Amino acid sequence: MKPTRTLMMSSALALVTALPAFADLTAEQVLADQLRQMEEYGLKVTVTGQSRSGDTLVVEGLSTSVETPDANVTMTMAGATFRELGDGSVEVTYPEDFPVSMSGTSEDGEDFEMFISMSQSNTRVLVSGIPEEITYDVSSDSFSIDDIGFTAPEEAAEMDMDVSVQMNGLSGTMSFTGGGTIRDYTADLSLDSIRALISGAPEDEGTFNLAMEASDIDAAYSGRAAPQDLMGSFAKAVEAGNTTSGTATHGPLTYTISGDGPDGTFEFAAAVVSGEFDFNMDKDGLEYGTVSKDMTMSVGGEIIPLPPLTFKMAESGMRFAMPVVPSEEAQDFGLRLNLAGLEIDQMLWGMIDPAGQISRDPATLVIDLGGEVVMEEDIFAPEFAEQMTGAPGQINALNINQVLLTLAGAELTGEGAF
Repeated sequence: MKPTRTLMMSSALALVTALPAFADLTAEQVLADQLRQMEEYGLKVTVTGQSRSGDTLVVEGLSTSVETPDANVTMTMAGATFRELGDGSVEVTYPEDFPVSMSGTSEDGEDFEMFISMSQSNTRVLVSGIPEEITYDVSSDSFSIDDIGFTAPEEAAEMDMDVSVQMNGLSGTMSFTGGGTIRDYTADLSLDSIRALISGAPEDEGTFNLAMEASDIDAAYSGRAAPQDLMGSFAKAVEAGNTTSGTATHGPLTYTISGDGPDGTFEFAAAVVSGEFDFNMDKDGLEYGTVSKDMTMSVGGEIIPLPPLTFKMAESGMRFAMPVVPSEEAQDFGLRLNLAGLEIDQMLWGMIDPAGQISRDPATLVIDLGGEVVMEEDIFAPEFAEQMTGAPGQINALNINQVLLTLAGAELTGEGAF
């Protein structure tokens, strides 16, 4: 074999065997990608206590700062451990306790300080790929917010409020592709359950309690991520290149709101067997829809001059669409409300129709509106409410696509255009 040919074959073999090394992610690259994700929202991020030992990079903490129209805010949080596994991937783990503190100065010069106590169990992120095509595989037994409070100003520190949020069984993946300023992303996440409890006792206002619990949560979404202002509007984010769309479903969900105020006690409770929602936001507008199935609701308390009432609904849904980016051209908008199979408490029927002569079949209500609007102002801008002097635009057309009401054996329908 000629020496030249031998040299070429040896070089090619060396190149092939070396390719996996070029695909290996380093701990520093993973850290840089996570910092980039924060910086895309306009945060200034500083790493504290960074050190490497062998295949492991340790970051003791992170500090971020951001300027908003109302305040300058600094946030510090615990760090993480980045370990290179030797197969081209990096494992990221976090301390069991994960405290976060925030401080800043408001526009009127008042200082504030707050803390968030968080903890986790077996939270692990496995990162693979290359910086231009990076994938995060996430798993966590539990992640919780154990407490939120203020240490300044004094009136805020004296607020009596307890907050607890716990998420169990988190798993899924999130991938980013593209090495430029704008990156495509996809995510597929699931959560076994989430539970939130909030209670408080505002001064001279009595007490309040809010509890929510949901299970079997799945979400899938995708879009494009571009640099944006954390406190900016949807319109500015879309104009910068950000888009997002996705779907989510959940299993059994319950929530209760109760309180005891100057006018007496109040309690509202609801339970839903399952639900789903979808969303989309891009230059064509914002669209959001939700459906809840087999809902039971109850309301009672001293502020209602009736015994506790119970209502049931086979399905409730809502969908709206509206422009995001201001324009002098007409854009579409829409709103649809659907309440199907509404069963009213029999006690109310007894008060209205004690003889039982009116049909008590479940009621249905459908309202479907659409049209065109010229939105001249950015209604999502933080300063919009303060600077508003008139209507942000005008409605050019309003279409009543459907109105349907069935109640007490009667049916009302309608449609039209204006």
